Amino acid sequence: MQLNQQTDFAFRLLMYLADHAASNTASEATTDGATAPTALPKIREIADYFGISYNHLMKVANTLAARGYVKARRGKGGGLALARPESSISLGAVARDMEGHWELVECFGKAGDCRITASCRLAPILGEALEAFWAVLDRYTLADIAHLPAGETPLTFHRQPPQRTQ
Repeated sequence: MQLNQQTDFAFRLLMYLADHAASNTASEATTDGATAPTALPKIREIADYFGISYNHLMKVANTLAARGYVKARRGKGGGLALARPESSISLGAVARDMEGHWELVECFGKAGDCRITASCRLAPILGEALEAFWAVLDRYTLADIAHLPAGETPLTFHRQPPQRTQ
């Protein structure tokens, strides 16, 4: 069982946006209000940071925006931001929205053609395992993966992003 690349990219994009929001909040708290908040992250910036395909990340961002996880603003001053609090973004919900379907075996699908479906004892076990998988993801939110206990984030914008090797 493996999550698809779009789900991986969705988690990375959401973590980046959460980190960006936390960085903005921290910088606003330490200034006297004389400086403007940091510009919203652009898809190109995020794709470059992670060294991933801009076109693929664009599709992921569009899906996340359509599902209400992020807000996308076009034009000058545009970019991406979380559409709701990190604690209300379930990892299970994001994965389900990005994955579309989960057919671990043929009989889980609508067009299954397995000869032993009626008497199979494996399918219920795999179904139980899949439910356990979703139950674990549903217990966690973006807030659980975007921030480390010391208040630092996994991305730590004060460090340079990894350099791409040619």
